[in-house]
Amino acid sequence: MLPWWVWVPAWGLALLLMLVLSRRASSPQQVAYRGALGALVLASMSLAVPLGPIEYHLGLLGPVGVLLGGAAAFEVLFIVAGILALIGHGGLTVVGLNALVLAAGATVARPTYRVWARTHSPARSFAAAAAVSQAVAGTLWTVVMLGALGGRVTGEANPSGLHAQTPLVVGVVATIWLLGLVVETTVAFGLGRFLARVKPELLPGIPANWPARAAVVSGQP
Repeated sequence: MLPWWVWVPAWGLALLLMLVLSRRASSPQQVAYRGALGALVLASMSLAVPLGPIEYHLGLLGPVGVLLGGAAAFEVLFIVAGILALIGHGGLTVVGLNALVLAAGATVARPTYRVWARTHSPARSFAAAAAVSQAVAGTLWTVVMLGALGGRVTGEANPSGLHAQTPLVVGVVATIWLLGLVVETTVAFGLGRFLARVKPELLPGIPANWPARAAVVSGQP
């Protein structure tokens, strides 16, 4: 549905970023870690969460961005988007655009988490990171869709019909975004709480006095 002048540059930019990032040195442990998180994202995106008449696919942008950082998250999301397209979930033409938009959301997750973690528990910080990630990715997708719709309007003989669809598109996108925001933040909250208890060293910037600090932040004795 998207015109070529939207997805072709996105493919080019995504491939260029992958080429640049692939030159970075990575240890086998880092590769395995990214692969494990990529498998988790692939599984979550493959499963549909029924939200009334809408089927939502969990993205986990917040947790992946927090745990990997923006650059590694982009590599993971690009590969996941490619695999999903090859099995019929999404189109091959929009793999680059999907990766860029999702990675943009994941990139802001870690900075958001670090800010919130100064005064909040990992669970709440994870949830905040997920909310901001979804907000960024959702906003970018809305801009892309409306921009593509506007571009098609200029080339149609009857633009009034397409203009009339704009409120409907915005309404559908906003509804999916709000529902997804609730789901993503809830899941991120649970993941943050789980990691803080089981594997706190995976969390970025975890302080040495984590158990004592956790009790102070959460208000527990």
